[in-house]
Amino acid sequence: MDRDSASIVAVVDDDDEVRDVLQVLLESAGHSVETFRSGQDFLTNARLETIACLVVDQRMPEMSGVGLISAVAQRGVTIPSLLITGAPDPEIARAAATLGAMTVLEKPLSSQELLRFVEFSVG
Repeated sequence: MDRDSASIVAVVDDDDEVRDVLQVLLESAGHSVETFRSGQDFLTNARLETIACLVVDQRMPEMSGVGLISAVAQRGVTIPSLLITGAPDPEIARAAATLGAMTVLEKPLSSQELLRFVEFSVG
C-alpha cells in the first residue's frame, strides 16, 4: 500500500456526539476526516492506504480500541494511532504502546493535545 499519499484522519467512536465533535474540531483545523461507528465499520469500509492517522475510543462494543489497532497491525499496515479513554488503565496503555499507538489521551480530551498529535501524524 502507498502510505505516502495518506491524508485522512479516521475517527472511530461508538458515541455519535463524540464523533461529531471530533470531526468538527479536526475539519476546522483543516483536516479531511472520515468517521466510523465501530472497529468493524472501520475495518470493513476504510481505505487503509488513505488513512494518515487513527483516533480511536478504547471502550466500544464488540471491538475495543486496542483490538482495532491490533487488527490493523495484523493486516500489515502501520497507522499512527491515538487511543482515547474515559477510564485510564496502565495495562491498556502498555498494550496500546506495544501495538504502536503513539499516545493515550484521557477524556475529557484536550483539543490542543489532540490537534498536536494529528498535526504530528499527518505531517
